[in-house]
Amino acid sequence: MTIRLIEQHHRPGQHLGRHVEHDPRSLRYAHGVLPKSAIKTVEWTRRIPILDQGSLGSCTGNAGTGILGTDSAGRTASTKVTITPAGAAASHGVFVAGTYDLDESFAVWLYKLATILDGISGTYPPDDTGSTGIGVAKALKALGLAGTYTHAFSIAALNSALQSGAVMIGIEWPQSAFDTANDGRIIVDKTSPIAGGHELELSKYDASTGEYWVPNSWNTTWGDAGWGYFTAADLAWLLSQQGDVTVPALTGSPTPTPGPAAPSGAQVGAAVRSALEGLGV
Repeated sequence: MTIRLIEQHHRPGQHLGRHVEHDPRSLRYAHGVLPKSAIKTVEWTRRIPILDQGSLGSCTGNAGTGILGTDSAGRTASTKVTITPAGAAASHGVFVAGTYDLDESFAVWLYKLATILDGISGTYPPDDTGSTGIGVAKALKALGLAGTYTHAFSIAALNSALQSGAVMIGIEWPQSAFDTANDGRIIVDKTSPIAGGHELELSKYDASTGEYWVPNSWNTTWGDAGWGYFTAADLAWLLSQQGDVTVPALTGSPTPTPGPAAPSGAQVGAAVRSALEGLGV
């Protein structure tokens, strides 16, 4: 297990909170890669408003809430979710059985559960520890809102995952990225100091321009009414800096299309070595 706490430097109203948590066991749950011909522009409709995490480092909970409130293949999202008695029993007392609006309060509760289930020391409250993509995926699974989750270890796998629905990305956040250009492009300056780590829902991909659009949890005053986009080159670089892509299989969604036929032992060994090096293991 690789865990790294990222020191967080915030701006007023623009808080971070994602840490690095990479588990070599995740390699068993690598998302499959579709043929290039199958990769199309996708724009998954978000049914809930842009949220605002305020002064709390709850970006992971906000990203997970966004996933729940966004359509995916064969599934129209709602503005509410229902927690069953079984899900409530698995939530360590965070949730009770019932129906919840997918709002900022839900995002904070999801963040709270993620801090219990992740590998980061401390829980919220009282400690605003921040959390991880794996932590919030575990929380969604415990609540019965996701059946399982996979990980995209390459841009090809990320693009493949986006064909079925939105994903969560965990990245280091340069100081420059607090700002966007007039068209919503998130400014990624490789020489800019790292402000911390951020978790985001990624729900739109333009295959013709290579733009990856994210709804941020910093209210609608940020970016283009709360949205911004990464260029393909910038996102690839950010993911190479111990980034991760978590792909929850939400309850009610079709089973993801299986990946290609099993590769040879030599190919598997090479892929594992490459992935472990990328994870810093």
